[in-house]
This record gives sequence, C-alpha cells and structure tokens, in this order.
Amino acid sequence: MTQNAHLDLELTPEEEEMVELLQEEMGLPTREAVLHMLVKQAIQRVAITCPTCGHFARRTAEDKAQCRSCLSVITLSEDIWEAKADLNVE
Repeated sequence: MTQNAHLDLELTPEEEEMVELLQEEMGLPTREAVLHMLVKQAIQRVAITCPTCGHFARRTAEDKAQCRSCLSVITLSEDIWEAKADLNVE
C-alpha cells in the first residue's frame, strides 16, 4: 500500500544543484523521484528485514531486533540477521 505525503523542503542552491546532478545522472524524471530514491537508499542502509515475514524490524540492542509485524526476535550472527525461537525480548 502506498501513502501520499507532501514534503516541503528548502534546499540551498548547492543542494539544489546536487539534486539536479543526481536527477540527470540517475535518469529520473523529477526532483521528487531523486529525493524518493535517496530516502529508499538511506532506509536500506539501516533497515533490518525480518527473515520470517519480510517486514522491517526495530533494533532493540546492537545485535538484536524485534519484528514489528510477527514479533520474531532477530539476532545478528556473523553479519547475518537470523530469527531465533527465543521469545524473551530485552
């Protein structure tokens, strides 16, 4: 499901120039598409995806997270997020 949201953002001339540069380089139709792509990329860098259901999980500790949808406890093991049977959430 997609939700429409309006973002009113003032950019400096330098930032506006960078958005235009990115728009041209990425072949995107609008500056809004550039900002949307940047948000998606930022989310992908920090998001933890639940291996059980595919929804986003919220980090509860440096090496633990809990899925907001299925409530799985997810732990980081050797740089891989894994769902564990342990239901004790700290």
